[in-house]
Amino acid sequence: MSSTPAPWRVDDSETVVADRWIRVRADDCRDADDRRIAPYYVLEYGDWISVLALNADGHAIVVEEYRHGAGIVAVGTIGGGMESGEAPIDAAARELREETGYEAGEIVELGSTWANFGNHTNRVHHFLARDCVRVAEQELDDSEAIAVHVVSLDGLGDHLAQSYHQLTWYKAMELLDR
Repeated sequence: MSSTPAPWRVDDSETVVADRWIRVRADDCRDADDRRIAPYYVLEYGDWISVLALNADGHAIVVEEYRHGAGIVAVGTIGGGMESGEAPIDAAARELREETGYEAGEIVELGSTWANFGNHTNRVHHFLARDCVRVAEQELDDSEAIAVHVVSLDGLGDHLAQSYHQLTWYKAMELLDR
């Protein structure tokens, strides 16, 4: 019979990398059976947001950009990191406007999930933005190149390569009874 899982004890922790994007620490841990697990790397990110945006016609507004970790150009939901002290819904509205130039008539919270609870400390906050209207030009960071597309909502989930983008789509589809 397998033993009941229990939290690990952290005997020591060392910061390996710390900059404006990420903090990586190496933990020296012991499990409930006193087995050593070291180093166990933990990535400390700030929370992220993911927004499925719909225009008044019910079409999805998505972004296409290069994702260096995977080495691909991919279509995805609107998203990004939250700023310190920023509420998730405010981050959703800010990222929507910055990445696409759109503003929403309504933003609905769809809950949050762990980004990767195996070794990340952050959560992804999921949103549905309804009745979006383009009100401005994009306000991209110097390193961003983002194409904005308006596409059919039906079947969009099959074209989203990132798991939490798919989850945002599925959560929105459930809310929309589709």
